[in-house]
Amino acid sequence: MTSAVEPAAERYDVRTIVGGGVKLGLVTVVAVVVFALMSRALDGAAETIVQSLIVLTGGVLASYLPALWVQPRGADTVAWAALVGLLGALVFTLLDTVLLRPFGVYHWTWDAIGGGSGFWYIPVWWMGSALLAWLGAWVAAIVGSARGTVSVMAAAGRTLAVAVLVFLVLVLVRLAPPTPAVVALAFAIALVFSVPLAVVLTRR
Repeated sequence: MTSAVEPAAERYDVRTIVGGGVKLGLVTVVAVVVFALMSRALDGAAETIVQSLIVLTGGVLASYLPALWVQPRGADTVAWAALVGLLGALVFTLLDTVLLRPFGVYHWTWDAIGGGSGFWYIPVWWMGSALLAWLGAWVAAIVGSARGTVSVMAAAGRTLAVAVLVFLVLVLVRLAPPTPAVVALAFAIALVFSVPLAVVLTRR
């Protein structure tokens, strides 16, 4: 995220879309490797805190990097940003299969559940990645269409703040334990909530 305020010009050329997908896939690989290494090096509260921070960072990048690159202002470019998210997941799947699995970076419990196949959950990962990018682009498009420019960093910061609030509520009322998985859930809820929040903020 290179600047606070991005230009209004939409970008959906092949280089932006495909290049963005490749970069997002590489970012995902790095995040997964760091997460796996931290799970081996740490335990207890330290592991939970570090992994939760990685989950939040990864969620923000997966949701808002496509919007930063595409600069969506309407339905068409929101869809292009979602395609960047999908391509990022596909690139990650390829690199994961070729590099991470052979080196045993982490355990593939889900494969065992699926009888040795990962294709009962991998498409869900693809859809989830596209959904994150779609929602982030939708937030950017709402703000950008109303104001002409959009601060992607500010939008990401609002989502992050709401995610922390949702996480605290879930934990404090004992609806869920303080784990990285619950952090991921809180971020997903916050990202969905960010869409109507963007509408309210642009009408002020």
